[in-house]
Amino acid sequence: MNDELRSKAVRAITHLGLGGMVGKVLSLVMTVILVRLLSPADYGLMAMAMVVTGFVGFFNEVGIGAAIVQRQKLAAEEVNGCFAISCMLSTMLALLLAVGSGLVADFFGNRQLQPILSVLAIAFLFGGTATVPLAFLRKDMRYGAIVAVTTLGVIVQSVLGLVLAYLGNGVWSLVWGFMASSVVQCLGYFLLSGWYPRGRFGIRQASALVVYGLHITGSRIFWYLYSNADKVIVGRLLGARLLGIYDMAFSLATLPNSQVTTLVVNVSLTVFSRLQNDLPKLTTVILGMTRGMAYVTYPALIGLMAVSHELILVILGEKWLEMLLPFQALCLMGLVKSVDPLLSQVLISTGHARKLTAYTALAGVVMPLSLVLAALAGELRGVALVWVIVYPLLSTRLLGEVCRVTGMRRMDYYRDLLRVLTGALVMGGVVMILRELVVLAGLPVTLMLVAEIAAGIVTYVFWIAYADKAGLAEIRQTLMDLGVSHTRLGFWPFSRVGQT
Repeated sequence: MNDELRSKAVRAITHLGLGGMVGKVLSLVMTVILVRLLSPADYGLMAMAMVVTGFVGFFNEVGIGAAIVQRQKLAAEEVNGCFAISCMLSTMLALLLAVGSGLVADFFGNRQLQPILSVLAIAFLFGGTATVPLAFLRKDMRYGAIVAVTTLGVIVQSVLGLVLAYLGNGVWSLVWGFMASSVVQCLGYFLLSGWYPRGRFGIRQASALVVYGLHITGSRIFWYLYSNADKVIVGRLLGARLLGIYDMAFSLATLPNSQVTTLVVNVSLTVFSRLQNDLPKLTTVILGMTRGMAYVTYPALIGLMAVSHELILVILGEKWLEMLLPFQALCLMGLVKSVDPLLSQVLISTGHARKLTAYTALAGVVMPLSLVLAALAGELRGVALVWVIVYPLLSTRLLGEVCRVTGMRRMDYYRDLLRVLTGALVMGGVVMILRELVVLAGLPVTLMLVAEIAAGIVTYVFWIAYADKAGLAEIRQTLMDLGVSHTRLGFWPFSRVGQT
């Protein structure tokens, strides 16, 4: 990757990270407050609804957005045609979900779902309309604009949800907050992209983009099936309360992924598409981005496992302790889930969406079957174990496809991750030892949590500084790409890295 593209990618990820952090922190604060105003059953109902709307939503733009980013040359008629197709599909899907909401409610055995789904169906209209302007923002790497819109949506959703929950609206506080966020984001993408349909609507000319987008959509549908089958199965077999507990565990365990992995994946499609004809450089970038994500997500996930008991008590309260073991297992699964989404982007950006569809189809069969058996045999613990055992095994198939396409070696991929994992495990071991000591000292649970987090941060920083000089050099280079001068990086620990 040339220096200009590297700098653009680093700045884009940084803008997404810093801007998105505001929204994530606000969302987390609001969630902590909401869980004390709402019940696990309320969250379970919303989780059921979002599983359904999320699945139907994949047909909302049939991969058109990713196809626009991947295609290097576009005609105005093609884009207008894509916009028209996306709008027509979103209208059809909204009507379909509204009409079928009763059947979905019967499937879950909960009639409260019907009016919730009927209202959420309207969000498809906004999602389909925003497809093209959002794609152009991504294609131009204007991630600062995307972050601004997304953050505003989170603020509106959080504030409205909190007010409605305080007024006693239960699950509807979550529903109306989501709807408000959809409206804000749709309007924001249009205003900031500067794109609007003008001229002829070349629906026929858009067919090539739609066909490629369908392959992407196919892979996303199967991905969604195996990624969300757990919620359907838990909701159907174990009920809304246990689904609420499981969904909260899953949300917290995947928090590092949603904050870090999503940022890198959003930028990676554009970067990989520009390097699709230079496989050696592409391989180097894949390994570099994977390491970069792991340096953040691995210590976060191991740390969450180590402090899980105190974290649940302090953040959520004693009534959520039932989620402890599923939460710990899902954190372990996150070590794979935090890095393998990047592999999917490689196949899409290099024109191999069919290979991705084949892989996700396999996972879409194996994961749901495994989850059903696990839910019947071991309830929430069994479901979490499927993620820990079956999902990583499937992920090796995806890595194999990427290696065949790019020429990347498996050993290089695993060696890089093992280097990062070693530091995270050392950090986790120190935290667990400290935990035993503070338990003996009888410290309050809040002070225990603070002490454990502080010990983890200090341990990891010292590990990077003294045991992983290559990682320290990469962090230093990233800061330089952001415009930090050599002289400002002369302090410890960067002083341990020679000038380059």
